[in-house]
Amino acid sequence: MVTGLDNAGCAARADVVLVAVPWEGHGELLTNLREQLAGKIVIDCVNPLGFDKQGPFALPVPAGSAAQQAAKLLPDSRVTAAFHHVSAVHLADLAIESMDTDVLVLGDDRAATDLVRALADAIPGMRGVFGGRLRNAHQVEAFTANLIAINRRYKAHAGVRITDLP
Repeated sequence: MVTGLDNAGCAARADVVLVAVPWEGHGELLTNLREQLAGKIVIDCVNPLGFDKQGPFALPVPAGSAAQQAAKLLPDSRVTAAFHHVSAVHLADLAIESMDTDVLVLGDDRAATDLVRALADAIPGMRGVFGGRLRNAHQVEAFTANLIAINRRYKAHAGVRITDLP
């Protein structure tokens, strides 16, 4: 059965919440959902990016990254950063049977990052890879600007693949 809820209702019922909103609304949304997200694993996949005539670029974030901002706004949540480089076009295309990409998962809570890695692993062809502590999320978020530029130039939906892992 599929049901629809507003953000607060969905956050209250879920054990794991994926935050995928425009950067401009990130802080306000999380502030408004602080109570509903307490005790939950929060996967932040927001990329603070700007766009101009020269293309995409990373925006400065006072907290360091969107994920670090989320952690500050949600002190009672288990914040991770992941899914920044996954093509939304590919995710929406049900004809694609396997996603040939890795998902970098960052966070300070080992159990939370392991669960998020397992969620990525559950998608055929996708692999969750621990990418470091949450303090390094700004690098992952910013790299999305490079992938967007690559995808525009080559008319592709490129992702990331980490090599030489078991």
